[in-house]
Amino acid sequence: MTAAIAGPSLQRVLGGWSFDPALIAVLSASAVGYLLAARRVRGGWPRMRSASFLAGLAVVATALMSGIDTYADYLLSMHMVEHMLLMMVAPVLIVWSAPVRLALAAGRRRERRAIAAVLHHRGVALATRPGVGATLLCTVMLVTYLTGLLELSLRDQTVHALDHAAFFWSGLLCFAPLVAADPLPRPPGALARFGWLMVVMTAMVVVGALLSFDGAVRYPYYLAPARALHVSALADQQLAGVVMWFGGGVFGAALTLALVTQALFAEERRQQRRERYAPGAVAADAGAGGTVTP
Repeated sequence: MTAAIAGPSLQRVLGGWSFDPALIAVLSASAVGYLLAARRVRGGWPRMRSASFLAGLAVVATALMSGIDTYADYLLSMHMVEHMLLMMVAPVLIVWSAPVRLALAAGRRRERRAIAAVLHHRGVALATRPGVGATLLCTVMLVTYLTGLLELSLRDQTVHALDHAAFFWSGLLCFAPLVAADPLPRPPGALARFGWLMVVMTAMVVVGALLSFDGAVRYPYYLAPARALHVSALADQQLAGVVMWFGGGVFGAALTLALVTQALFAEERRQQRRERYAPGAVAADAGAGGTVTP
């Protein structure tokens, strides 16, 4: 059983850090490697991409080492916040930073060939299809919350760590083709990306609704810790459902808006290219003494 602590507050949740040397080493090495690669790119690398990568690492650190992780042992609602950060917020920030594109831009010729070979491998092509990642993330969510896996993970630290890893890596695999910031063997179209995003959002709604409207405590582990904090475990479980339902909906709506905006800009660029290289435009440029570069 976890040791007694004071009730949650914003200061305690965002404070109370417990540092993990191994995790700090991994996150620090990732940050340094990304920033060094960004410095090697000729013409510079977009600062917003770098900021997004660092923000993603910061979200992982916050989820696993701040008071969020501490209170996740006491309250399901806080555990839900932790999972949302690991499976949605951090992965989207990291994949939007385009680490593969950065590696291609910063690498030497031999390194670029090696990366290109990996990208065109049949296994990678299959794994980066949007349906694969979306199905995997939905499976992780449904199995974790609707079976005894979450209860088991709360009582076994090894299972707990593996569960967190499953959320994070399935999130990366899901959102990499949906955000599509990196070059992919078979980049999905805008309609396919939107469709699979809706599948993920639907799974979140299902889990959120089941937790919100359930009249019994699904995870007995939380009965004693919630009571120690003078909180109803059932009410906290219903709050966890709201976090999944509402938080996932808001984040999904924001990502949908970003995808739609990206698709509109891409279509505008394609239209500009069509107009630029249309036969009439070429003839007009030639008549004016201009040159056209294909």
